[in-house]
Amino acid sequence: MDKRAVVDWVRPYVQAWGLHYLPEHLISIMRSILLWFAIQLLSHSVSPKLFPKSFANMSPRTRTSWDLHMVSLVHSVIVAPIALYYWLQIDESTDRLWGYDYTLAQVYALSLGYFVWDVIMSLRYEGFAFVLHGILGFIAALLVYKPLLMFDGLSVLIWELSTPFLNIHWALDKLGRTGSRLQLINAVFLVLTYVCVRLLLGAYASYRLIELMWASASTARPVSMSLRVIYTLGLPILNFLNYMWFFKMLQAIRKRFPSEGVKSKAS
Repeated sequence: MDKRAVVDWVRPYVQAWGLHYLPEHLISIMRSILLWFAIQLLSHSVSPKLFPKSFANMSPRTRTSWDLHMVSLVHSVIVAPIALYYWLQIDESTDRLWGYDYTLAQVYALSLGYFVWDVIMSLRYEGFAFVLHGILGFIAALLVYKPLLMFDGLSVLIWELSTPFLNIHWALDKLGRTGSRLQLINAVFLVLTYVCVRLLLGAYASYRLIELMWASASTARPVSMSLRVIYTLGLPILNFLNYMWFFKMLQAIRKRFPSEGVKSKAS
C-alpha cells in the first residue's frame, strides 16, 4: 500500500473536519483495526488448545466473551504502560492543548483502531454502557489528530492500567479458579489500580482537561465551544461509568470471597 497515495487521497476529506495530522497515521490506524480482529481470531483458535478442559464446558457466547477479553487484555498491556511513560515526561515546555508528537500519534493510532473494534464488538455483544464507552473513547482518540490534548489526553489511556487485572479476574472464573488464592491476589491489585488510575486520577485528570479547554477561551487560539461541550459532558460520563462498574466489581469480588473466609486453593 502506497502511503503517500493514501495520505493525498484522504487529506481533503479529513481537513474539512480539522483533523490535520490524521492522514499521516491513517495506514497505522487501519493496521491497528486489523490487528485487533486478528488477535480475536488467534484467541478463538489457540485458547481452546491451551485450556481444553475449561473450553469443553464453555457455551459459544462464553467463548466469544473470552476472545473479547483477550483482545482487551493485549491492548491494555501494550498501551497503558507506554501512555504512563510519556505522561510522566510532560513538563512545562509541553503544549498540553495543541501539542503534537509523531510517536504519541502512533500510540493513539493503536488505541483508535482498538476503539473501532470495541464499538463494533460492543454493538454486537454488549450493552449500551459499553457501546457509549467505546464511542467516547473513539471520539477522544480521533480528536488528538487535530491535534487536541495529545499530551494531557494520555491520562485517560492510563486508566487501562487496571484492565489487565480485570480481564485476568474474569478469565480465572472461566478456568475454574474462582475463589483461589491467585484470584484473591489479582483482586487486590485490581481494586488498588482501579481506585488509583480510574477513580482518583480519572476524576482529577478529567477536571484538569476540562479546565484546560475552557481556559483556552481567553487565549489567541481557543477550543471551539462545541468541543468544549463534548468534553465537558463526555468526561463526566466516562467517570460515572468507572464508578458504576467499580461498585459492580466490588459486589462480584465479595461473592467470590465471602466475609467468613476465603477457601484456600492452590494457586
